[in-house]
Amino acid sequence: MDHTRYLDLIRADGDLLLAAAERGLDARVPSCPGWTGRDLLHHVGGVYDHKVLCMRLGRDPQKAERAPLPGDAALRDWFLSQRETLLDQLVMRGPGAPSHTWFPPDQTVGFWYRRMAHETVVHRIDAELIDGGPTPVDPEPAADGVDELLGFITHDFGGRPEREQGVGRTVVLGCGDREWALTLRADRAVWAKEGATPDARIDGEPEDLLLHLWNRRGAGGNSLRSSGDVDALAGLWARLQEETQ
Repeated sequence: MDHTRYLDLIRADGDLLLAAAERGLDARVPSCPGWTGRDLLHHVGGVYDHKVLCMRLGRDPQKAERAPLPGDAALRDWFLSQRETLLDQLVMRGPGAPSHTWFPPDQTVGFWYRRMAHETVVHRIDAELIDGGPTPVDPEPAADGVDELLGFITHDFGGRPEREQGVGRTVVLGCGDREWALTLRADRAVWAKEGATPDARIDGEPEDLLLHLWNRRGAGGNSLRSSGDVDALAGLWARLQEETQ
């Protein structure tokens, strides 16, 4: 997806997130147990601050270097300031510039363009679930979010717990005109070999698939359809849980 689109999404979804969270600062967030609207704004604003420091410092920032969390009176201005600083840094540096990230294959500012857009949209959904239903997610960024997450679960970070469920089985995920085929290993999922016969499938609209994979089930519509080997589906879900906590 074009990098300028990511900037637009951070702005638009950030505005929606802020408006929804402000309507329920003390309200519980159904999709984030133990969190309130206030916690969402603290979390996302803090994430923006953390990524700015990753770009500026070229390393993971220490706790003492992080921006302090504000009280309620300053919360709106603080959140907007963190977002604008993030956007300024992304634009000033450009997607091809080097940056520290937690994803070894991509040590560029472009990683933060994409990651912050999807971080914002998922937490915008969380905020909107406080009081009513969420605003729809456009199909293109929703499918891009699915692609991003599946890239994370197929990377060998090391140290993941081994699971027996579904090992050796292949699951295909489909939305719109896109498909992803994953084969389950004990420690993670890997991209399936070309022509591999799927043991199970999950299909649906891009938004519904994205929210399902991020464990926001019930936030989207009812287009999802799963079929095939139950162990394969459960095994994929167990591995996804490790990435979406």
